[in-house]
Amino acid sequence: MISSLIVTILGVLAASVLRGFTGFGFGLAAVPLLSLALPPAQVVPLVVTLQVVIGVLGLHAASKECDWRAVRLLTPGLLAGIPIGLVILTSLPPNPVRLVIGLIIAASVVLIHRGLRLPPDPSRLAGFGIGLVSGIISGLASMGGPPVVVFLLALGHSAARMRATAIVYFMLSGCVSLVPMSLRGLITRDILIWTVASLPVLIAGSRLGTLAFQKAKPKHHRMVALVTLSALSALLIGRALIG
Repeated sequence: MISSLIVTILGVLAASVLRGFTGFGFGLAAVPLLSLALPPAQVVPLVVTLQVVIGVLGLHAASKECDWRAVRLLTPGLLAGIPIGLVILTSLPPNPVRLVIGLIIAASVVLIHRGLRLPPDPSRLAGFGIGLVSGIISGLASMGGPPVVVFLLALGHSAARMRATAIVYFMLSGCVSLVPMSLRGLITRDILIWTVASLPVLIAGSRLGTLAFQKAKPKHHRMVALVTLSALSALLIGRALIG
């Protein structure tokens, strides 16, 4: 129990620092780290719950810089995609799914690195498509962040605007994911206890990440975002190939 608590605290701390700096990445970091300490059935509900909590706490500050049009464009696809992802999850083996997601992320990182740019006012169809892919991946693997991060990077926003938009979007995404989880009885008493126990570390890590962001240069934010996506892609592809 003590070892599980220590690993969980360290995992939440690392994930919250990353999220505080970039505006995203909490689930990407927390899911594999917390899986070392907690049963799989508890990890994803706990991560989603913590993501919603920290998102709500940071919503007021993020709302000032957020690209609300981008959030509105992405939301319909997100709502449609999550149920699709949950259906696919019960129909396909996990390794092919991991491989496809990893390859999609890798291709996206290459495109961004080569200077992919979208117009500042993308079409509703583009926003719906990205939101749909994000929702499907969220339903499949609770890792729907990469398509949205790539979308925001391609819009060419400032680091502050991209970070704020990501914070708002992933808070909303977490709220959407909580609905089917609650209906399926996944938000248990144990999840709520772990959530309360993790709050001090969650808040401290987020503040550390925010402080680091305020002191960093914009190019550092972009670099960390791309490195995080690249690492996730390599992890998914490697796990799929190794089995």
